[in-house]
Amino acid sequence: MKSFGDMSLEMLVSFTNNFLPYPKENMTFWFTLYIIYFAPKLLTFFIMGDFFYEDFRICSVYVFTRKDNRSLWFINKLFKLMWYILAYYASITAVISIVGIIKGFNVDSVGSFLLIFAATVVLNVITTLIFALLANILSLYANAEMSMVFTLFIFAVFHIPAFVWIGNFQNLIIKLDPALQTVLVWHDDSFLAKYNSLFNMSTISGFNVWWSLFILGAYLILAAFTGIKVIRMIEITDKY
Repeated sequence: MKSFGDMSLEMLVSFTNNFLPYPKENMTFWFTLYIIYFAPKLLTFFIMGDFFYEDFRICSVYVFTRKDNRSLWFINKLFKLMWYILAYYASITAVISIVGIIKGFNVDSVGSFLLIFAATVVLNVITTLIFALLANILSLYANAEMSMVFTLFIFAVFHIPAFVWIGNFQNLIIKLDPALQTVLVWHDDSFLAKYNSLFNMSTISGFNVWWSLFILGAYLILAAFTGIKVIRMIEITDKY
């Protein structure tokens, strides 16, 4: 296995907040990388988990008088939430890259680096947006704390295939799992092959960035339509 001191900038970016070991591997060694993987996502949930709820609580009478206003409000908040999350992950990835350059990490291929940078940001943004949207939709029914606890529980359940060997359906479950699309080191794209092979990482056949974008796009559309339906039907009550 290649030492961390010999890593390229592409490897640094792809392994920093996109890494989980394949379930069959020895996972004790990677504990620090678990923290690095989960911390940015959990921080986003805590910051953005009540992003919709605050407007609903403060000015619901003005915003939700008509159903059309509710839909427009939801779409506007969804795009704002997306841009905040995009800025968050773009900043994190840019900082990692800058620190890597300062520390002397070399760029093996500018094209591969740009693809890894873009895949890192986009996959993390969509995955986080899906779960942040879930937390915000739930916060319209329960308080923000309860909705956050439930969302974190769902998020944790979706990570079970990353830690528990399930058997013959392991790869299929991973490929359909919205929480695991960000694990870039399991993808078999050609621009990742060189870097994954240096660490003998297990990749999943047919699990590539385009597949992840398709799956995450489907989940995001489902979540968005569910959110619009909920916001159009929910009653204004005294609790707001």
